[in-house]
Order: sequence, then structure tokens, then C-alpha cells
Amino acid sequence: KKKKKKKKKKKIYKEKMKYTVLATLFASAQAFAPTFGVARSNMALNADLIETMKTAQGPHICWGSEGVMAGYEENDIKGYDNLNNLVAAIEKAGLTDALKSGEYTILAPVDSIVEQMGADKFTEDVLKYHVIPGKHTVDSISGDMETLNGKKLTYSRKFRKTFLDDTILGQESNYGGGSGYPCNIEADNGIIHIVSTPVDPSFEVLNAEAGLGGVV
Repeated sequence: KKKKKKKKKKKIYKEKMKYTVLATLFASAQAFAPTFGVARSNMALNADLIETMKTAQGPHICWGSEGVMAGYEENDIKGYDNLNNLVAAIEKAGLTDALKSGEYTILAPVDSIVEQMGADKFTEDVLKYHVIPGKHTVDSISGDMETLNGKKLTYSRKFRKTFLDDTILGQESNYGGGSGYPCNIEADNGIIHIVSTPVDPSFEVLNAEAGLGGVV
């Protein structure tokens, strides 16, 4: 009889342990299960303007006809036109700390155009002309914009596109055979608009008939 009682107690103990383990596993599963129908708060971007430009992906570049001989289709992606040259110019001009000290919107020319024009052309004065105090999406721009340079960028809306001086913001067409130019890229302390052409402090609108670059 004693042996039967011991066996019965062991069986009851095992059953209790089994349910305890199952209950623990269920509770753990509930704790880590995703919740549906609950709005998530936006995560902090954790990257300032400089860091965001370092990792931003510009328009892609296609191989074009030169890629055919190498075994590629003309529209195969060769690489991306990023912002490394611009970041290098900003660092060389000593503007890194300034661009971390407030909220700014940056017109960011791609690597290819900076290389084409020559990095030495992007002086501190020219770079400041690419920086607008405050956060401004393309859709929110509706007038001339003050820059860190002290001179204003001239706003215009034509051909269903937004221009500052003669530079298009949110350019969708890439005549080099790639994708459009990303805009409204958010950083913790600002917004970046990647552009195909830089702006120049010497820009002037001569008259109502003036074309791009202020040339009649």
C-alpha cells in the first residue's frame, strides 16, 4: 500500500510540474508575441545629417551601351551615385560641427557632379549656399529660401517641378539612364534632397525671359 501511495504522489507531482512548465512557456510566448492593432511610435533615426548622407543611397547608374561588351544589359545596375564626395568637401571645409548644431535642409549634389566640377569648387561659401535653416520637404517649399551663405535661393515652379535657382528638387528623370533623385530623406536634425546639379551663389535671374542659370 505504501508503494502505491508513493507512486500516486510521484504521478501527481509529475502532472503538476508538467502544467507548471506549460504555463511558463505559454506566458513567455505571450510576452514576446506581436500585438496587432496597436500603433507603434516612430523610432528615433539616431543619425544626424552628416551620418545620414554617408549612408544615403543616391540614384542608381545603369551600364548603358558600354556594359554590353562586358556581358551586361544596358539597363542593368552598375552602381549608385551617392554623396561621399559632398561629405568629404563638408569635412574639409570644417562645416561638420555646424551642421550638427541645428536643424537644416541640405541640397546634396551627387558624387559624379562633384567629381566632374572638381571638389575644390565646393568652398565653404558654396557649401553654405546648399544649406537652408530648418526642415523643409519639397512640398513645403513655396518661396525663396534663406541659406547659411546669407543669400537666398530663388524659388520657381515650372514644368510641374520645383526649382531652387536652376536645380530641380525631387527630379524623377535621370537622363544618364538610371533612377530618379531621392528627396525628403530624414535625419535626426534635418532633411536631405539629393540633386543632379549644385546651386551657385552667383546665380541671378536677369529678367522674366531668363533661362536656366539666369542666361537669356
